[in-house]
Amino acid sequence: MADTTAVQIVLPRQRGTVTVRTGGLHEDLDALHEGDPLWWGKDFVADRVRSMPPDTPHLMFIGELDGEPVADGFFIGKGAAQKGFALSGVYVLPRARRRGVGRAMAEVLADATASCGLPGFADSVHEQDEASLAAAASLGYEVVGHHRESLLDLDTLDEAAARASVDRAEADGVVLRPLPDDADETDWRQAYDIAIQAWKDAPDAEGSTDPLPYSVFRGFFPAPSYVLLAWAGDQPVGMTSVMDRVKDSALNTFFTGVLRDGRGRGLSTALKAKHALLMRAAGHHKIYTQNMDQNAPILAANDRLGFTIEPGYYAVGRPVGA
Repeated sequence: MADTTAVQIVLPRQRGTVTVRTGGLHEDLDALHEGDPLWWGKDFVADRVRSMPPDTPHLMFIGELDGEPVADGFFIGKGAAQKGFALSGVYVLPRARRRGVGRAMAEVLADATASCGLPGFADSVHEQDEASLAAAASLGYEVVGHHRESLLDLDTLDEAAARASVDRAEADGVVLRPLPDDADETDWRQAYDIAIQAWKDAPDAEGSTDPLPYSVFRGFFPAPSYVLLAWAGDQPVGMTSVMDRVKDSALNTFFTGVLRDGRGRGLSTALKAKHALLMRAAGHHKIYTQNMDQNAPILAANDRLGFTIEPGYYAVGRPVGA
């Protein structure tokens, strides 16, 4: 990902002591994200890069101050974020802030977004990072939502309450089961289709125009047991899934969703409860999840299962004029 694909901008750029140049996975990205509470590690990024379709418009770039790398940024030229905005991210090391690096990086994102014909670019800011939130506002970003992060301690999981949720769903004729150990392409595609259908109604997806590619979806799951489906007869009506969160030696919910015809039956809670029981039996200890404040059904499911609230983050976006 060191070169651009269908992102028509020219790098490097120089503004005084600030340089923005093309970057890639050969960079020491972990060092460039020192102190970043939203950073999941270079290995996580590398896995996502490997799973992207090869024709995805993208860019990785580095900000330098007096020739020293002090900032990292990425851009994916698909309208996968809220409002159909491009996915992007910028992090400037605290010691290099207020020197024009962030502004130079944002200008690269604006030009990359315009080159792909998208209306804006999206990012995330930790809710406790007031300095970064203020900096984003000064650069033209607007807050478009807040994601609550929650943690479920599987070692203290209320097993009786979890099993009661599962029992209620099964009494209603729903079968909850993970993908088979020998899941084939048909099984994975079926799970992907359910996720994409349910995702369209999630607050996070409001206004998005490009669905998650299958190859990226598939790359999040090291084993079929990481995905669990709800079945009504021979039709899947919902799913939940987790991915590895190596930085905390934990799991992280990837997505939980129920199709419209299956809603109002407690299936979100049952899916998460069943998966929590299975993951605990497999030796896992913690599951994190992030949900927008307005996603009331999922937040209620989390509360019923005993998730505790952790500091979350703001979704921010910067529109790009025609």
